[in-house]
Amino acid sequence: MGVAKMIKEQLQRRLAAASKREKCDLVIKGAQIIDVFSLTLFEADVAITDGVIVGLGNYSGIKEVDAKGAYLAPTFIDGHVHIESAMVPPEEFAKVVVPRGVTTIFADPHEIANVGGLEAVTYMIEASKGLPLDVKMMAPSSVPATDFEHNGAELTAEDIEKLFDHYQSFGLAEVMDYPAVLKGEEPILSKLLASIERGKIIDGHAAGLDEVGLNAYRVAGIQNDHEAVTAEEALARLRRGMYVLMREGTAAKDLEALLPILTPENARRCVFSTDDKHLDDLINEGSIDASIKKAIRLGVNPLQAIQMASLNAAECFGIRDKGAIAPGYEASFVFIRDLSNLEIESVFIKGEHVAQNGKMLKDIREPINPPAFLMKSVQLAPLTEKSLQLKLTNRKANIIGVTPGSIVTEHLVEEVDVLDGFFQPAVSRNQLKLVVAERHHKLGHVGVGIVKGIPIKDGAIVATVAHDSHNIVACGTDDQSIKQAIEHVATIQGGIAVVKSGKILAELSLPLAGLMSLEPFEEINNSLQKLEVALKEIGFEEDWNPFLTLSFLALPVIPSLKLTDTGLFNVEQFKHISVEQG
Repeated sequence: MGVAKMIKEQLQRRLAAASKREKCDLVIKGAQIIDVFSLTLFEADVAITDGVIVGLGNYSGIKEVDAKGAYLAPTFIDGHVHIESAMVPPEEFAKVVVPRGVTTIFADPHEIANVGGLEAVTYMIEASKGLPLDVKMMAPSSVPATDFEHNGAELTAEDIEKLFDHYQSFGLAEVMDYPAVLKGEEPILSKLLASIERGKIIDGHAAGLDEVGLNAYRVAGIQNDHEAVTAEEALARLRRGMYVLMREGTAAKDLEALLPILTPENARRCVFSTDDKHLDDLINEGSIDASIKKAIRLGVNPLQAIQMASLNAAECFGIRDKGAIAPGYEASFVFIRDLSNLEIESVFIKGEHVAQNGKMLKDIREPINPPAFLMKSVQLAPLTEKSLQLKLTNRKANIIGVTPGSIVTEHLVEEVDVLDGFFQPAVSRNQLKLVVAERHHKLGHVGVGIVKGIPIKDGAIVATVAHDSHNIVACGTDDQSIKQAIEHVATIQGGIAVVKSGKILAELSLPLAGLMSLEPFEEINNSLQKLEVALKEIGFEEDWNPFLTLSFLALPVIPSLKLTDTGLFNVEQFKHISVEQG
């Protein structure tokens, strides 16, 4: 049967059901429908055929489901997410978020792209096929993100075109190299033009941009941004016609700062995103459902919060058949018992009941095998004691200041302890050593700096997750613990670990590109719980996740002070600086 004939017959079936000439496949009865167009509630049958809503009113179906007064809302959409930050491949990610009502995500695989390039991205595309989760995979725009660190691979403009033309990438992912955009430089200009010529969505990454920078971003065709961290920044984006993706992840939690800008007039331009969220937080708090709950707690109308998570997100990305309970829309919806607490009872995707009370009803296939080279991505040059030393000629130093719940750091200048000309960590002042070691090509580059705000009292923590180049990042109270931690994660081909007194207290192996595990998400979560216990043993008593915070200390596209494998970097000045304050 030809495609055109099949589409015609499908349309005829739907029209027959819509006009009541034939029974529908499925009818939902007794629900309070959330109208995301007018932010009101109404009661009606929801008629479904071929996985599409064909009518609202009074219908009969081959199968009928009584909602028993539950609220019926469209399923949720994550406007910007890195699957890799959950440390699981797409197959396991779907198992975690679909029962939460998240059935569509716009995913940027630039984490794994920075390790393995085009082949790594195509692996993520293949791993996302055939899942109940609709993964709209974007083409990473900035691999590498900057020239001031060493990553594992590069994505060229030709690679981006191949992702568009042969792998159906949905759009161009967050454009991080804003200096190149402002100057109209190659190759970012070619990537932008490839997107524009094909009518693709272009995501922004406007961290710290002033009004001139935002103007240039819009001229370049960039339509949204998830990096606003203040109300003023969000308003500046809205005034330039951008969608604001309000981020609530693990390290960056921006909802509370941004929601005060919300008004009936501008709310339609606001969307939710998680960006980077650890697996344990997805399990314990949720995904976009957690953003809706928090918005409601902060005073947002529940119906408007659901609108932001569904219709707004769909329209932001030009998707016309998702995000509402209405004829012609995909029959993907959730039953909600308690609207104020967003208690999700059932999840339906294209008319199929896929999850109930937080559990999947539909089996999801096992993860596909990744390319072999991605399982051997940690290639670390031998470390020496000298490579971890930080030589200082005076006691005043530039220090990276950490703020829990933010990926933006402070640039501190403080006196530090110096012994025989070398920096000495001071637990009493929470001045610890931070190390970033190149791990892709055995280059031997090791950046050493000072961090304040990660309260460890004895030992070290380490991760091969270090945005965006994903070198090895470690923080600790002594060189021996830091060295052991770095060498251990290199030995296990990637992961995170806690070290104290020469002993590995806990670890999570992440052999897939040093970013993900192929184990079931429940087993990974068990390892994360053991890491939490180990953190307490080294004196970390806080209620926030130091590993994700640690991973962003090596990201030189977020203001203001970061550490790469080539040294300390001032993002606002876009140049390397000395740790020593001269």
